Amino acid sequence: MTVKAKRESMKIVPPGKKKCVWMEAGVVSYKLCDNNYDCSTCVYDHGMQLKVARQKEAVSAMPQAEGSEKLTETWVEKMLELPASQRKCRYMITGEIARKICPNSYECGNCAFDQIMQERLQAETNPVHATQEISGFDIAKDIYYHEGHTWARPEYGGRVRIGLDDFAQKLLGKLKRIEIPSVGHEMKQGEVGFKVRRNGDMAEVLCPVDGIVAHINEKLIDNPGLINESPYEEGWLFIVEPSKLRKNLKGLYYGEEAEKFTSEERERLFALANEDLRMAADGGISVDDLSKELQGENWKKVVKAFLRT
Repeated sequence: MTVKAKRESMKIVPPGKKKCVWMEAGVVSYKLCDNNYDCSTCVYDHGMQLKVARQKEAVSAMPQAEGSEKLTETWVEKMLELPASQRKCRYMITGEIARKICPNSYECGNCAFDQIMQERLQAETNPVHATQEISGFDIAKDIYYHEGHTWARPEYGGRVRIGLDDFAQKLLGKLKRIEIPSVGHEMKQGEVGFKVRRNGDMAEVLCPVDGIVAHINEKLIDNPGLINESPYEEGWLFIVEPSKLRKNLKGLYYGEEAEKFTSEERERLFALANEDLRMAADGGISVDDLSKELQGENWKKVVKAFLRT
């Protein structure tokens, strides 16, 4: 393979990944988006904008030598050079819609269509792409897991959807009520974010990321059992505008790490049930059976141990 061919092969976008807008506009040769097209909170975008501004100043002060290259256009400026019919809306770039041309010079914050899409995406339940069973618990492959058994899923626009994982809902049992934070409430990773109740008992649950609550799942108010029925889809809890997403994600489990964590938690759960609570957990008892057996102080003890509260 020639050097040129090798370079071109490295520019292939892997399945499930998407081009950064700087690559889409042709400003850079290769960059994948890792911030769900939320340029306003993207460190890479901020750095590139600053780099372009500085190089524009340098070029105006001292014309560049012949043959040298300077980065003097932002991705927006580059896209605006295209014919109007080729200026893809960011929701077309992300694949949310089949076709939409940007009529607003990529000023998404002032775009009525963008606001409509944000509201629609918040209200919709995004399906989990794939799940697998690990030690009796369902694991979704496209989300991040907190050690307190909540999950976080970054979505288009940079917001993050939050929920309880399958381990937590099976451990807690049939929920009677959930106390979800109100819109505008500030959440902190690793601090109590909401509460759940079962048969008069209450449990506190930690939030997996920092951010401001932007939307809540109102269906849970009348039907908290959705968490038990569909923890990764219909039973999601709320959506936040994250403030430290990249930093927060580094402290969460994903992929094989999440699988290993779940297996270890399962072993710890049954060890606690068998030894400390003197329950016959090694006799074929299922997780569902265990949650039914746990009552009062025993339930509180196990829940606090695994929800890390």
